[in-house]
Amino acid sequence: MQGAAKFLNISQPALTKSIRLLETHLGVTLFERSSRGVALTDVGQKFYNRARTIEIEWDASLADLNASRHGARGSLRIGAGPTFAAIFLPKVLAEISERYPNVEVSVRTGVGTEMLPALKSGEISVYAGGLEEGGHGISEGLEEIPLYTQSNVLVAAKNHPFFRIQNPTAADLNEWRWVRLSYDEQGTRAINRFFRSTGESPPRFSVSTGSLSIALDLVLQQNFITSLPAPFLHPNLGAGLRALPFPHYKWTIQTGLTLRQSIQTTAPFRTFVTQMQKQVSLFGMVSGQA
Repeated sequence: MQGAAKFLNISQPALTKSIRLLETHLGVTLFERSSRGVALTDVGQKFYNRARTIEIEWDASLADLNASRHGARGSLRIGAGPTFAAIFLPKVLAEISERYPNVEVSVRTGVGTEMLPALKSGEISVYAGGLEEGGHGISEGLEEIPLYTQSNVLVAAKNHPFFRIQNPTAADLNEWRWVRLSYDEQGTRAINRFFRSTGESPPRFSVSTGSLSIALDLVLQQNFITSLPAPFLHPNLGAGLRALPFPHYKWTIQTGLTLRQSIQTTAPFRTFVTQMQKQVSLFGMVSGQA
């Protein structure tokens, strides 16, 4: 309570009184109190989720007003997976900020296991990244917009000595150091399956990191090998990467936007979708293609 009061810039007694008045008005107990502090009750959690939905819709309304007149302010809260954040999102955000200078865009990056719960609870309004397989598990009030099917490949720096090997095999891959993206469990499983299918032991990962930039630095500057989404190889990006000649490793995942239906009609969100589709098309990718 003390920390919350400080964050709200009010006194703790005033906050405590406000909560008690709210509980009396609603006729329910929102918090469980103990010597260790407070925690939301089940009813309190449901009320919190509803409140976040109201806040999102209010922000969306202000953002839509801002599209037609200056002075009103709104916000667009976006979650993005690592690939979308690194490749597509910067130019999309630049376009939105230019068109709607009074709209504040906040961005969180992370994988679906982190972002989808944030989307369901109302902490973000839209998530750009992997989609639920087959559309299963989509909560009420959420919707998906597929963008493209993303291929994932084994990569190294373009000047890696591996590319000088004639007729390389999986055994040759184990001569080099590997870095693993800790959030990419599907990629790690695919690497293990690939090596076992060739009769080789899976590589020992010298580094495991949740930082895409660290993984890229190791690959480009220290001759590490890893698995990455194919868009990182696109000439438009100029990342200096090259796919290793093992096409039977390749695996795919459907990607796109998962959003709260309440923001679909707002002008900034429509611009976000249009610009995201534009950036994807510039990389030669459409729904159903890698």
